[in-house]
Formats: sequence, structure tokens, C-alpha cells
Amino acid sequence: MEKKLKLVYKIWIEGKTKAFGEGPHMLLKKVEQLGSLNKAAQDMNMSYSKAWSIIKRAERELGIKLIESNTGGAGGGGSCLTSQAKTLLNQYDEFCSEAGEILTKLYNKYFSELL
Repeated sequence: MEKKLKLVYKIWIEGKTKAFGEGPHMLLKKVEQLGSLNKAAQDMNMSYSKAWSIIKRAERELGIKLIESNTGGAGGGGSCLTSQAKTLLNQYDEFCSEAGEILTKLYNKYFSELL
């Protein structure tokens, strides 16, 4: 019988509560892509209030501003990432990639008979 197991893990940063992880990361990427927190929330099938809550909690825990919002008007509103948010996304991406490589090596070292 052939076993096809794989390593699964999640990485997040926390203070008093979860500050930043896969969910906030995906939400910020969508805001960057779509130019709007509301559009990002819709695309991720979540309410705007939930998306807003996720961003506000992350900002509070991390101590940085993540999104700059422009209120609606003739041209409509929108949101863009702050430079600190862009830096955080890049650092998180690189960290997760490097951690994944290290964890895969450790998994292969200790559980190669399960592969």
C-alpha cells in the first residue's frame, strides 16, 4: 500500500491575539489587486465589516497602518496598501517560503519512510 502523506502547516504572527497570517495576507493581496477593501471582501465571500475587522485587528496588533482608504465621490472610493503593508507582505512571503523549505527538509529527514 502506497502512502502519500504530506506536511501541512500554518504560520502566523500574534500578540495578544492573532495579528497576521494567511487570511489577512490574502485579504491585503486582494486589496492590492482590486483597489478596494469592499471588492476584496466580496471576492473572498466575506462581509465588508468582517474584512474591516480583520484589517483593524492586524493594524492594532502590529502597530502599523496597512490600508489607506479614499471615501467615495464622483470617481468612487477605494483602498490602497501603505508602504508598510507592502513591506510586510514581501517579508511574510519570503519568510513562509524559506520556512517551507526548512520544514520540508526536516520532514524528509524524520519521516522519509512515510513518503
